[in-house]
Amino acid sequence: MIRQPPAILWRIVVRLSLTTLIAVVLAYSWLWWKYQSVTEIMRDTYLIEQAVSIRNQVVMLPDGKIAVDLPAVQLASYAESEGGLRFAVRDRASGAILVQGGETVGPVPEMGDGPRLYRHNPDGPGPVLMVGAALLLGLPAGELVIQVEESSSDFDAMTRSLVERFAREGGWLGAPFLFAMLLVSLVTIRNSLLPLRRLSEQAAAIGPASTDIRLPEAEVPREIMPLVQAINSALDRIEAGFRIQREFTADAAHELRTPLAVLRAHIETLPDPETRDSLVRDVDSMTRLVSQLLAVARAEALTVAMDEQADLNAIAVDVCTFLAPMALRQHRMIEVIAAPGQCPVTANAEAVFNALRNLVENALTHTPPDTTVTVRVESPATLRVKDRGPGVPAELRERIFQRFWRAERRKSGSGLGLSIVREIMEAHGGRVEVSDRPGGGAVFSLVFADQGAQRR
Repeated sequence: MIRQPPAILWRIVVRLSLTTLIAVVLAYSWLWWKYQSVTEIMRDTYLIEQAVSIRNQVVMLPDGKIAVDLPAVQLASYAESEGGLRFAVRDRASGAILVQGGETVGPVPEMGDGPRLYRHNPDGPGPVLMVGAALLLGLPAGELVIQVEESSSDFDAMTRSLVERFAREGGWLGAPFLFAMLLVSLVTIRNSLLPLRRLSEQAAAIGPASTDIRLPEAEVPREIMPLVQAINSALDRIEAGFRIQREFTADAAHELRTPLAVLRAHIETLPDPETRDSLVRDVDSMTRLVSQLLAVARAEALTVAMDEQADLNAIAVDVCTFLAPMALRQHRMIEVIAAPGQCPVTANAEAVFNALRNLVENALTHTPPDTTVTVRVESPATLRVKDRGPGVPAELRERIFQRFWRAERRKSGSGLGLSIVREIMEAHGGRVEVSDRPGGGAVFSLVFADQGAQRR
């Protein structure tokens, strides 16, 4: 058994899902790398901004002392930092602390013209590292140094808190984003593949009896158009081949009928009765074969219009009337059991007549002398032909409809009758069934399609 590849829809969805997932993972990885790379820059910028804020709030009191006019909230942040965040205003020359907030800051670093960033360990070598920023402030009384320091561990804890808050409040958005993208992709791809599904359904309706159907090229995606055009081109060639075959069969059968009739006429003039009768039987067999070949060609080309109507009761009576002389010659009888009232179907009356005639002829051939072949019409649209012959074994009920197949070669017949019956029923959207008759014999049934569905 050949393993079928997965559907195009699911292949696209799986690959798109993996691509989207990888993109989301890469995006978050880039954010994490960016966070790691800018952490120190953010910390230094924060300390400088704090130092600038304090420098802008330094005032000289009338008594010559220095004060820092900071908002209460900002002062509280230094007082409540548990020794992490601190600041000091110092005299540059002496290094004396004039104003401070929080714990004591480290020594004054070497200053230049701009902000100065520095690091130091207040307790000597150890895990605690203080990070600081220093600014100069020039006053009439001298230069002051504004220092702001923070423990690196406190800043790391703050940034981790920010990252956790981001993950808690915004990081989960990646999941619904991924789900929404997959949903939109699934709907988009499914809608994009709808033309293929419609084309497949239309292609499934194409068969030997409907080779004139072509796949529509309107509203077909550009990528599928070459395939549709190639299929239509192949259908053109197939239709041409079917037409040539049907025309050849019909023409050959038609042309052979006249020579056979002339040959039969000449044979009937032979003086030897035994030779004449033997040759007449052979010519009649050939004439029947030619007639059935012509019937095959007509059955293959048969199309049934939706407005064609036929009455199964009338067809059953016509067939039995037509074959009654043949039945009497063979010492057999035919009876018709009609359905109450009329039994209308959407069908070609001539084709159904031929199909039923083939079944009744077969039944007359196989039923014993002095027995009756019954043609029964059942509502809504079924014809049954019942005989008292040997029946049809279950293993042969499919093979008997094959062309030129005969169970017993010694018997007369071309092996085309039942294949013609099946083709006529398939052209009508119906079927032919074979079953056993209670008490012995076979039942051949012509079951037509649901007439109510056809009318709708």
